[in-house]
Amino acid sequence: MKTEDHERLMTVFTTGHEGVAALIKSILDEAQIKYFAKGEGLQNLFGVGIIGTGFNTLTGPIEFQVMPEDFEYAKELLKDFSEAPSDSEDIKED
Repeated sequence: MKTEDHERLMTVFTTGHEGVAALIKSILDEAQIKYFAKGEGLQNLFGVGIIGTGFNTLTGPIEFQVMPEDFEYAKELLKDFSEAPSDSEDIKED
């Protein structure tokens, strides 16, 4: 993607889970949709990790961004794909 294209990108899916991110990449790759995974390389960079949130709280979740002309198609491909619950949703209080 050209530098000026990054200004036009639209977020089509957000996840804090590496397994989900791998599946989203696979779906977009198979459809030959160019994407940018914003924040992907930063998840464990700051040493805070992903405890309790499913993603690094300093960098936020991974945002899959596509060009506006690919947005509707990508959205359609991912419509039935749901985010896995975060670790915090699995915690039961006594």
